[in-house]
Amino acid sequence: MKSEPIKILFLLPTYVFGGAERTFLNLLKGIDKNRFSICLVTSRDVYSYFQGLDIEKFIPIEDLGLAPGFISFGRFIHDIKRVASLLKKETPDLAFGIMHYASALLVFAKKLFNIKVKVVASPRGPLTEYLRHFEHKFFRKMYLKWVFSFFCRHADGLVVSSTGMKEECIRDYRAIPERVEVIPNSIDINDIKRKAEEEIDIDMPDCRSGRPAGFKFIVTSGRLQKEKNTPVLLKVFSELRKREEVKLLIVGDGSERKTLELLSHDLNIESDVIFVGYQNNPYKYIRKSDIFVHTCLFEGFANVIIEAMACGVPVIAVDCPYGPRDIVKHGGNGLLVPMNDEEALVDAILTLLHNRKLRDLIASRGTERAMDFSVHKMVENYESFLQQVQDVRNFPSPSHI
Repeated sequence: MKSEPIKILFLLPTYVFGGAERTFLNLLKGIDKNRFSICLVTSRDVYSYFQGLDIEKFIPIEDLGLAPGFISFGRFIHDIKRVASLLKKETPDLAFGIMHYASALLVFAKKLFNIKVKVVASPRGPLTEYLRHFEHKFFRKMYLKWVFSFFCRHADGLVVSSTGMKEECIRDYRAIPERVEVIPNSIDINDIKRKAEEEIDIDMPDCRSGRPAGFKFIVTSGRLQKEKNTPVLLKVFSELRKREEVKLLIVGDGSERKTLELLSHDLNIESDVIFVGYQNNPYKYIRKSDIFVHTCLFEGFANVIIEAMACGVPVIAVDCPYGPRDIVKHGGNGLLVPMNDEEALVDAILTLLHNRKLRDLIASRGTERAMDFSVHKMVENYESFLQQVQDVRNFPSPSHI
């Protein structure tokens, strides 16, 4: 007799489509619909990217009145009650929280309202690094740390994208090691390669067909937010520009764009810094560059690194917590430089700019490394872990926090 599919409710309270959303788009594209029945709870804007997929049910967060993140304790309690009502109404077998806030809402709703559902939490970025860089009020920091500890400790399963994040959840937030699974993000390699060959709309000669001697492009891509630490790249570029004929291409948009434009003006490099803005297809710009540079303060995984590798471009990454070191083997398929060492980053870029043979070798090995992160492999890992969580009948109860 054919068994009924496992009912999974995915909670994604956000209005912005970014790296985490793309990961779960790939998952829901590939997941076996005969084994798993999907209910997706997100905003209407984000759901537009998921339309056309075989999803059993969509529930807009606008209709539930959910906030997109931690605003206040009072709002958190309000949203827990809404999520508890949602779980009671939909009766999923599994509820999956995508990112910190969704994970917290589901675990608190289950525990406070005694709901019979297995909850999988999936914080997509380092919790401790976020608190260190962006939360400076003592009581709010303590409140968030308690919330993080609660959902890490009490979730029936935790999915993280890097070994560093697994270690952090266990070390700092008392997650039960046996419940934490590392599943790296994936990319659609064939789709990236196809898009990378599209034409661009700026004067940027393809480095593979030749360009004026000594003239090179450095590129970075991502949302322009504080955690991306793009100012350090601008400062490094200002030093490079004194020694080399280079241009910097910044693909992406965000709250920090105006600040970055002003900084490029203050550094007197604005004529050689090109802000391309948000692009549905960033790969065509990456592909035509000589070096991709990643300078984040912290990462859950860093999809953009493997995307750049798939485009056939050598990668230099700051060795931030925690993603890059899971992808890049220094001197093999890319270069890693220490955090807060601008001189080391300058030297790494100059090394590749001056050594075409090394650039080509690292680019080739990077392309091979990107093949390890296929959508098919990621989907299989998620299916296996979700089935495992569903099959476990009696987890030992964690001690009180």
